[in-house]
Amino acid sequence: MKSLLLAAFALVLSAVCLPAQDIASGNVLKTLRPLHPRLLVLDDELPAVRETIKSDPLTASLYEKMQAAAEVVLKKPALHYEIGGEEHTLLFTSREVESRVFLLAGLYRLNGDRRYAARARDEMLAAAAFPDWYPKHFLDTAEMTAALGVGYDWLYDFLTPADRATIRQAIVKKGLDAGLPNMSPGGRLEKLRNNWCQVCNGGLTLGALAIAEDESTRAAAVVSLSRPPMARIMQLFAPDGGFEEGPVYWGYATSYNVLYLAGLQTALGTDFGLSQAKGFAETGNYRMQAIGPALLNANFGDASEAVSGAPQMFWFARQFNHPEYAAHERETTLIPSLMSKRSDTWRFYILDLLWYPARHSTLSESRLPTGAKFDRIATACIRSAWGDSNAIYFAFKGGSSRASHGHLDLGSFILDAFGQRWAVDLGADSYGLPGYFGTQRWTYYRTRTEGHNTLTVDDQNEDLKADAPLTAFSSNPDRSFAIADLKTAYPKTLSDWQRGIQLLNHRQVLLQDEVTPRATANLVWNFHTRATISIADNGSQAILSQGDSHLRARILSPAGVRFKTLAVHTQSPQRPTPNVQNLTIPQPPPPHPVTLTVLFDSPDNQSAPPQAVPLNQWKP
Repeated sequence: MKSLLLAAFALVLSAVCLPAQDIASGNVLKTLRPLHPRLLVLDDELPAVRETIKSDPLTASLYEKMQAAAEVVLKKPALHYEIGGEEHTLLFTSREVESRVFLLAGLYRLNGDRRYAARARDEMLAAAAFPDWYPKHFLDTAEMTAALGVGYDWLYDFLTPADRATIRQAIVKKGLDAGLPNMSPGGRLEKLRNNWCQVCNGGLTLGALAIAEDESTRAAAVVSLSRPPMARIMQLFAPDGGFEEGPVYWGYATSYNVLYLAGLQTALGTDFGLSQAKGFAETGNYRMQAIGPALLNANFGDASEAVSGAPQMFWFARQFNHPEYAAHERETTLIPSLMSKRSDTWRFYILDLLWYPARHSTLSESRLPTGAKFDRIATACIRSAWGDSNAIYFAFKGGSSRASHGHLDLGSFILDAFGQRWAVDLGADSYGLPGYFGTQRWTYYRTRTEGHNTLTVDDQNEDLKADAPLTAFSSNPDRSFAIADLKTAYPKTLSDWQRGIQLLNHRQVLLQDEVTPRATANLVWNFHTRATISIADNGSQAILSQGDSHLRARILSPAGVRFKTLAVHTQSPQRPTPNVQNLTIPQPPPPHPVTLTVLFDSPDNQSAPPQAVPLNQWKP
């Protein structure tokens, strides 16, 4: 059997220019660390972690919270094979196994509490007994392989020989052997072009490295075959770290991208240069810029507003000497999490502790830029200040209608000010909706153009082939702005559409559309909000209220148009949209080019509105 596997693996490797002798001789594994643990965090790093727990109050609180979470797990039964969730898969179970094993095994390594090790072992043995790890939805298999691979490695000395054999056999049969036939050129896993690539290759690689001394042929094949697709997918971070799938899938993709690289580095002493991919060192900046001062994501596409932990930011900070990444993660995720009563269920939570820097700076010391643009995804983020929950912030997107997990939302924006989110993106609907990733995707409100803060024309969706680049961007203390060329969004009805948004003097946000119809066209300006809306001044103003905070919207041009509110109702089985209204400006069919300008500021601001300036005259 082993000879047949070797011949098959040699054949697929030769097709990707990776020499078969690397498998036969084990060259790719020649630097394999012989002892366990060898994945992600080595034993000689743990004394520094323990010292930090003793000396740093935040880390001590984090450690206490993790212990409390572990005690809860100890009282629960081991997970069983259960197909469910929106997509009717094993993914929830795989992730819960992963969460429990990482947490319990990590704490055992820190404090030696054998209860945690025994409970993690039981969880792994239960998963090893599953009939399969649901390979037809391979995320489930990959994450389970990662869970058992890391658990096997971290608990190696605790496990009995029989335990190791059972877990190792499950990793081989239910993980690696399920994946290897699909990793060859043209195979199902090799062709992945989104976050699945990082997760599937990362999960299989962790499992392979964990058992490499006993399964060298398979491990060498997995390590070798994973390299080309990982190198290719990491090109998507170029040139500046932006990520087209949005901040939530950034978290998912980069978590496994970093687990993959860190696993290679600790187990083999090399990541084969993959971490040097252009833009990868800068992608932590995308994470920072995409979180607004209200601590909510700029959640374009299939993303949620809620911010989850990203321990990979600590890895990025150390790997690329970007201490601001660690400072941001500490101040915007860990501290708010510890101050709340919510339970953090992020499954790699333990890495916040294990990768936490012994020395750290603060955001105020980092002198971060208050504006950034990301060219590949044509997204700009601008704020009035860092470290101020009342700061003004907007994120504005052009991009491509064909982006993975994207919506038909070119020209959309979100807006934070005075501690609240005013312009909201409704994010993803249920992945279980009929045809959500197929032919019915653009029939649902959250994915259609009308469900976003942009223009609709004749009640139609934006074109599925549209691309909208950023054509101008500037960030400075008095005036920051971004402009997108949106003329391909409605090629049949508009000959031109340019949209610009700017922050003026840290106090006002001006949004300007310049539209040239091919003939008559019904334009509707859309602004989705959870605020209470009061229309004033014969419809030329709207006062938005949330709690004690208020925002004013004023139409500066053209004359004669008025605000109108529409309730947002989504029909079942779509998710409901409670308390969401759409503040609209219906524009009668213009016979000529029209400029639609709206100013947002505090109702208390007594300064005169700015003079209207054509977008082609906006200058830094």
